[in-house]
Amino acid sequence: MHILYLLYPQVAVENEGRADSVSSTPTKSRFTSKFDSIKSLGKGAFGRVYKVREILRNKKYAVKIVRVKNKKALREVRALSDLRHHSIVGYYTCWMEDTGYMQNSSADSCSSQESPPILEFLYIQMELCGSKTLKHWIKQRNAKTLQDSQRRQESLTIAQQIVSGVEYIHSKVLIHRDLKPANIMFGPDGAVKIGDFGLVTADDVDDENPMERTNETGTFFYMAPEQLETIYDRKVDIFAFGLIYFELLWKLSTGHERAEVFKDARNQKFPKELPLTFTQEEQLMRSMLCKEPKQRPEASALKVELEKLAHTLNPLKTKHQQNVTSDSHTSRRL
Repeated sequence: MHILYLLYPQVAVENEGRADSVSSTPTKSRFTSKFDSIKSLGKGAFGRVYKVREILRNKKYAVKIVRVKNKKALREVRALSDLRHHSIVGYYTCWMEDTGYMQNSSADSCSSQESPPILEFLYIQMELCGSKTLKHWIKQRNAKTLQDSQRRQESLTIAQQIVSGVEYIHSKVLIHRDLKPANIMFGPDGAVKIGDFGLVTADDVDDENPMERTNETGTFFYMAPEQLETIYDRKVDIFAFGLIYFELLWKLSTGHERAEVFKDARNQKFPKELPLTFTQEEQLMRSMLCKEPKQRPEASALKVELEKLAHTLNPLKTKHQQNVTSDSHTSRRL
């Protein structure tokens, strides 16, 4: 079994099984070729994520390792440290080291001619989520033969949790900028967790003097039209959420079909059967996918509309949840 020790704080990356010894190495990490076979949880444009076990507390976490090239690399950790919400991946701590664990040296390493001899790496310790993302969930549902009422109810529950997280992000004057199913995970209890804040940025505080931003930042498939330019705000997250909700609900069997249908959906052109099957959802998605950002609803307004839809689809369940919440508040007062 292969173990990678990260000694500040002291955690061990594990491939299979568990670590059963503690390294006496000082604060800097030690990386050797024998760790090259360790499988990471995922890799993105800005770093890798590993499953780790903190030795002292015997608790598992996720650690993201990012090469720090400029100050923008610190945006993610600064945002995460200020976010505490049940629909956002939890943040614990971070630290800097001049060595980074590299699973694939040919892909991740740089020669001395390309970069300075000493590189800095940012380690971000976060809540460990399940290995299956919302992208996997959608793929599994699309493998089924028919649209069904269970998928509609599950999609609504997931959408409510996503919009709750987005509302909170926006309340902190932040823009996620890369909302997509692959960046939405599930906690151990199945709760939705928005993750990957590598492209997070501050929202405009002055609507009359909008901030210029880097254009084409994000994932093109889910980008709002204005993201191709340099002026945009938090409403890009609403556009992405509209596409995600559509993808949650509507079965798309092939990649080619998905590309064609998404191209139309971006212009508020949905399959003709959609409004017949999902009347309320279609109206909400149409509002989220308005070309003009100011015409898109705020996350807070969408949250209210989804709550109304949940009550319409399942009034008994909604009433039960309200009673539980009321009883909880009463108990606290007592």
